[in-house]
Formats: sequence, C-alpha cells, structure tokens
Amino acid sequence: MTDAANAARSPGRRGPVAALVIAGALLAASVAALAHTSPPPPEPTAAPGAPPFDLADPARIDAGRKRFNQTCAAYCHGNGGEGGKAPNFKGRPDFVPEAAFETITNGRNSGADVMPPWGTAFSPEQIWELVAYLRQLSTEAPTR
Repeated sequence: MTDAANAARSPGRRGPVAALVIAGALLAASVAALAHTSPPPPEPTAAPGAPPFDLADPARIDAGRKRFNQTCAAYCHGNGGEGGKAPNFKGRPDFVPEAAFETITNGRNSGADVMPPWGTAFSPEQIWELVAYLRQLSTEAPTR
C-alpha cells in the first residue's frame, strides 16, 4: 500500500483536519447567526412639533454655535455656516427650523446630497440648539 493510500485510510491523520474544518464551519455559522440576531441601532427620533425653548435665546444660540463648530463646520458646512461642501446657511430666507431639526436628527441621503443622522449622537435639546444657531445664521448676510 502506498503512503497516500495509508493516509487516506488512517483516521488519525484526517481527524485533526476534519475537526478544524468542522470547528471553522461552526464558528462561521455562529458569527452569521449573531449578525442576524443583533439588535438594530437605535432609531433617531422624529421632529417634535415645536422647539422646547425660544430659538432667539442667546445662550442657546451660543451653545449651538459651539456644537456646530466642533462637529459640522470643518468639512461639510464651513466656518460660520458658509464655504463648506454643503449650501451656505447665511442669507437663507427659506430656512425652516422644523425641517432643519428633522434633517439633523434623521440625516439625508438623496443622491450626492448626503448627511449623516445625528439623532443618536445628540439629544433633541442639543439638536434644537444647533437649529437656533442655524436660524441665526440664516438672518445674516452672506460674506462669500
């Protein structure tokens, strides 16, 4: 008998390889099952009917400005709400606070116009502070 024939008949040589193949298949099946049973990420909240505070409150506008400068200005919306990849916020008579709240909360994905949702990163109050700042910017004359 040849060595190849003996190896094929010898359970001792196939055992470790077969065990590894079976263990790998079980591991892959377990990972796939976990991937399908993991809970989905939390859903962003829908826009409430009205802001919980006056959008003209200077303290809320300032809080929104600080948050905007930390998370929104660098790449997408530009410093002071103009000059970024997205449309300018300054000089926008068409600004609608509730629509801004909805977009910040749930994001937008319409072709090349993409914005990530922030509804799970910020509280509704923090989003309304951003809206207060954007509302303020919309009343200012564009500088660019």
